[in-house]
Amino acid sequence: MLQFFLVVLTGFIVGTINGMAGGASLISFPVLLAMGLNPVSATVTNAVGVTSANLFAVRASQYRARDLLRQYRFHIALSAVFSITGAILLLALPSKVFESVVPYLLLGATLTILLPAKARSGIKSKITEFVAIGASGLYCGYFGPGQGVMVIATLARDKNRDPATVNAAKNVITGVTSILSNLIYIFSGRVDWLFAGALFLGSSFGGTLGGRWANVMPRIFYKSLVFAVGIVASIWLFVRG
Repeated sequence: MLQFFLVVLTGFIVGTINGMAGGASLISFPVLLAMGLNPVSATVTNAVGVTSANLFAVRASQYRARDLLRQYRFHIALSAVFSITGAILLLALPSKVFESVVPYLLLGATLTILLPAKARSGIKSKITEFVAIGASGLYCGYFGPGQGVMVIATLARDKNRDPATVNAAKNVITGVTSILSNLIYIFSGRVDWLFAGALFLGSSFGGTLGGRWANVMPRIFYKSLVFAVGIVASIWLFVRG
């Protein structure tokens, strides 16, 4: 029971941070590993559990989900297709392969938080943006934690988008993308439903608050938190392996 409430609390923290920026599932992933789940099970359980955060954040924000779905429909479709591909690879490849690369994936996702968001525009920039969104979708399906940070770093390079719009668009893109890859995870038999339910419960409330606080909470605070947890977890995985 204590483990359940600890994961609910973790989900709340993750949901709040994901609603404001993204990348917080870097926190819940090592927590699930500490609960005794293997890396693949922790990945799919984490993905299913924190999905609600982005969707509830959109609902709580000033943006209409329907408008965002229409405006970013190509981004969503591209991310979704590659996400499904990544999910299939995760479940089809030997777990040993995943376990050997997950420390590098986690470290890479953590380091993306440091990427500067330089505003750019133009056709070349747009093509680069679509490639990056597709890559983030593949990453989402195969691992997941940190995708939100990747999407923000990609969308923020368009100088016509303000931070609030970027955050709302990120929530829609990652929310829809994760739903589709989660459909594959659900039927994989590798989801720990007790912990997934605990994360879902906590991240639903957290995502609602995060969507409201997106423009209030200092970004340096949660970026520092996610970065610190990601680095510590990466080191732990390298040592553990």
